[in-house]
Amino acid sequence: MNGIPVRVGLDRVTEPAFRPLFEGRRLGLVSNMSGLSVVHGWRSPVDVMHRLYKVSALFAPEHGTRGVLGPGEKVAGGRDELTGLWSYSLFEDMVFAPEADKAANERAYMPAGEVLTGLDIMVFDMQDVGSRYFTYASTLFYTMRACAARGLPLCVLDRPNPLGGTVVEGARQASGCTSFIGLGLAPIRHGLTMGELARYYNDAYAIGCDLTVVPCAGLDRTMLWADTGLPFVKPSPNLPSPDAVIVYNGTCMLAGTNVSEGRGTTTPFTTIGAPFIRPDRLADAMNDLHLPGLVFSPAFFRPSFGKYAGEVCRGVDLHVTDARAVRAVTMGVHLIHTIRTLFPENFAFTPPKEGTRWHIDLSTGSPEVREGKSSPEDLLSRWDADARAFREKTKQFWLYS
Repeated sequence: MNGIPVRVGLDRVTEPAFRPLFEGRRLGLVSNMSGLSVVHGWRSPVDVMHRLYKVSALFAPEHGTRGVLGPGEKVAGGRDELTGLWSYSLFEDMVFAPEADKAANERAYMPAGEVLTGLDIMVFDMQDVGSRYFTYASTLFYTMRACAARGLPLCVLDRPNPLGGTVVEGARQASGCTSFIGLGLAPIRHGLTMGELARYYNDAYAIGCDLTVVPCAGLDRTMLWADTGLPFVKPSPNLPSPDAVIVYNGTCMLAGTNVSEGRGTTTPFTTIGAPFIRPDRLADAMNDLHLPGLVFSPAFFRPSFGKYAGEVCRGVDLHVTDARAVRAVTMGVHLIHTIRTLFPENFAFTPPKEGTRWHIDLSTGSPEVREGKSSPEDLLSRWDADARAFREKTKQFWLYS
């Protein structure tokens, strides 16, 4: 249909098999601007579902319903400009409370029970990027819990994992290292779609959610984003290109350091650096590692916001030469190790704020990268073993072969 080999779940909501899920029912919709329906006029889930069915309330994740808010920026409730529907915030503040801190997390991230009253079904549709860091997966987790607590069915409209489903990287989080940037225990590159993650969460955490997944049609696990034929839409404001998504699992580790991950430039996550870096030395050192699918070139940039706003930074541009070969988690571990080795007097991890934990520990899943007691090779070898175990464990939840 429309010459595109893959149809996402949203494309299929009027098919006879799925229409009864929505017809004549009051819908709550957890969604944003991160995806489109090609079949239904190249519009976002919010606009499509509002036109086709009775959407009674919107629920906005990080970046807001229309995706204009920055990382960690508070999402306020309010009237959606295009549909006129009221949008409730699922991202009041970026808090790093442990997952066990139920009150803090429910306040910031979970749909309030009273808001769900009067709804017949919740619908979830957001484009993930195949990363544990990405907060949309945590929003899914808490939505499932809220629905289970109210006895409200949940339907996930599935979308492809842009990194495919054959490679898994990184270990599951150690004790005390779960947070909203890594809520469910999973490797950094988890290899699952949102629908598959929902099935995994429901079983692994005994959530008890009345869950339905509308799967993609024409999708298989080997497909990267370019193979799907689907138009690329920014899943968040700082992921403006497919290449940024490919390397995100590696360069996003720098969010927990004093090195810019390129936010505030036109090439976030594919440009990194800091005022203290010698770009030629870093580019040469990274290229000497011969990381598959990646080349590094010296770069100078001046962020307009974020770290070092208004200052000249020196670092590298990352060039993806073979998306299928890239192992971004491996790259991220080596990148931090290399910068730390070349510039030991300047490099630092971002210290925790009062009452919180090290950001680098929460993103990577343990203190190991920060402590630096193991070589990158030894650390990655242990992580790879855990990633393989996770992949085997979650095969039962796969929707695509």
